[in-house]
Parts: sequence; C-alpha cells; structure tokens
Amino acid sequence: MSLRKWMKLFGMTIVIGAIVTVVGSVCIQLFNPDFRNVEASGWLSYVLMMALIGMTFGAFAHMGFFAYMMLNYIARSIFKRPYYWVAIQGFVALFVLIEIGYWTYDTNFPSLTFLVVPLALLVGSVLVAWFKVSQTAAGAWIPTIFFMVAITVLESIPAFRTGDISSLLYQLLPLFICNGYQIMQLHKILGQPSGAGAAAALAK
Repeated sequence: MSLRKWMKLFGMTIVIGAIVTVVGSVCIQLFNPDFRNVEASGWLSYVLMMALIGMTFGAFAHMGFFAYMMLNYIARSIFKRPYYWVAIQGFVALFVLIEIGYWTYDTNFPSLTFLVVPLALLVGSVLVAWFKVSQTAAGAWIPTIFFMVAITVLESIPAFRTGDISSLLYQLLPLFICNGYQIMQLHKILGQPSGAGAAAALAK
C-alpha cells in the first residue's frame, strides 16, 4: 500500500465518519422538542461539533482497521493451518455477539436492546461480507464478519457503558459504516479484485 493510497483511505474514512455522524445526529435531534426553536447559528455550531466528533470516529475506525491488519498478519505467521485462524475468528465473532446481549440485558438500555443490537449487527455484517465475497472470494466470509463484529464492538465499548441507546447509536453506526467502507476498499487498494489477494490475505 502506497502512502497516497493510505492517505486517500484515511481521508475518505474520516469524511464518511463525519457525514454519517452529522446526518444521524441531526435526524435524531429533529424529534427533540428542545431543538425545534434553536436558531440557525445554534444548528450550525451543532453540525460542526458533530462533524468533528464524526471525524474522530473515522480516525478511530482507521486505527482499528490497521490494528486488525497487524493482528491478521501475526496470526497467519503463528497458525500454520489457515482454517485454525478462520475458526478462531468465527468463534470470537459469535462470542462478541453473545457478550453484547450480556452487556445490555437488564440495564438502562431499552428492554429489547440485548436482542436487537446483536441481531442488527450480525445482519449488517453478513451483508457487508456478502458484498465482499461477491467481489473477492468465499474465503472472505468469516474474516469480514469477524472484523465487522468484533473490531466495531471493540471500538464502541465506551458507548456500551453509557446505558443510553442514543449514545450507543451515535458511536456504533458511524464506526460500523467506516469499517464497512474500509474492508470493501482493501482488495481495491491492493489491486487484487479477483479474489486471490485481499480475501486470501484475510482468510489465511
């Protein structure tokens, strides 16, 4: 990966983080009675603040992406049989989904959060993995799901501790979309869209 490609990936990730955070937060605040009478300058300040927060989410997601790339590289050198590492990723992804239910059950979160959040995260991750596989190879299924589930949740741990569903969505959604963008760009950046490159690198 060249410096120019890395800068482009990083730049687009923080821009996506800013856009998703601004759009999501504004949509939520439109239903907040306290914001209906706010002047234009107040809305502008709010949008700018959300954009900066979103850029931070994007930068955080980018750090998580390269941390996973490093983890994947180390794991591939440790496990001589590729399917061991793939199996571990599948197990960890499943464990994280169960752990989300444990974190959110019988807490200040809405009563069905323990079921809806992991289910939505799984469905979204499978959808991203489907697009990834359609552009690369079948070996990308579990690594992509692992990245979208485990790494996104790891990056969102502070939001899970708040007990507030709005705060959780503020952080989880931008991180998920940023991670989805990055994993879908990986094989394109490496110049190996045929499936033998990036997907194999993730799976092995």
